[in-house]
Amino acid sequence: MFPGTILRALPVVAVVTLGCSDDSGGTECSCGDSTVHIEVPADRAPYALGVTLSGRGCATATAQCTQPAGAGCAAYEFDGTGIGDCDVELTFAEAPADFQEQVSFTGIPCCAGLYYVSPPSADPIEVPDVSDAGGTE
Repeated sequence: MFPGTILRALPVVAVVTLGCSDDSGGTECSCGDSTVHIEVPADRAPYALGVTLSGRGCATATAQCTQPAGAGCAAYEFDGTGIGDCDVELTFAEAPADFQEQVSFTGIPCCAGLYYVSPPSADPIEVPDVSDAGGTE
């Protein structure tokens, strides 16, 4: 280091781990899982009726229940369908109020057709339990 040198931190962006190269000397893209998970706590899962998705990032997406809980659901999954924001609304059969969250999707040039939630820490989407949602038991 030279006296008076100023160090500057460069921002780091983590999106998806990609592996490049193959035996033939070409480039191979190894794309990670792009599925977004919604976790519903046990005290609210029996009352979860469904998820509505809207916005550029999920215009044609549909959330599927992957873990039924009585008449409701404890876990949903969906994939982004474009670059942009996605409004996620989970409807419940009883109070507290329905849950809403917005996530964003981005694309990776080498992973054509896959859209990843950004930032990656936005997955899973965690629905608050009854006490955190302002309800009472």
